[in-house]
Amino acid sequence: MSHASHPHAAEPAHDDRAIPRWALILGLAGLIPFVGLTVIYALQWETRFGLNPGYARDVLVSYGAIILAFLGGIRWGVGLQHGDSAHAVKMFIVSVVIPLAAWVALFLPKPHDLTWLIAIFLVVGVADIALVTKGHAPRWFGTLRTILTVGVVGCLIAALALWPFLQIPA
Repeated sequence: MSHASHPHAAEPAHDDRAIPRWALILGLAGLIPFVGLTVIYALQWETRFGLNPGYARDVLVSYGAIILAFLGGIRWGVGLQHGDSAHAVKMFIVSVVIPLAAWVALFLPKPHDLTWLIAIFLVVGVADIALVTKGHAPRWFGTLRTILTVGVVGCLIAALALWPFLQIPA
């Protein structure tokens, strides 16, 4: 009897390192607003679009909060896979805490709003890698989240670094 047909044989290990094409495409597309808004803010192009100076920065903060809400929802999905276990409850709670923490950024004074978002994105990025190491997500997810976290945090740090040099009201 061959290994593949043996009823008690372990399934061959599935290689889960390759990022699915659409996950990569959509993930990278999600970086476009971060990059675009950071560039518009850095070059102070808002007035070219008939907007107030600093508008792109404000939208950048709002978009960051929305993306963190999306990332929080991932934990809800993980929790759904674990029924009524303690792990599921933890995932449900964290899935709600992340968007609430991100929402706080919308009310913080400048430049603390960006600092807060940077911190949350870093914590969530590490937590996403922990999901992978604990077997709750495929390995490609950790790779993708690392790439996207570096991109997002890079944009937010750039916007934060520009704050003292741009003449934009607080």
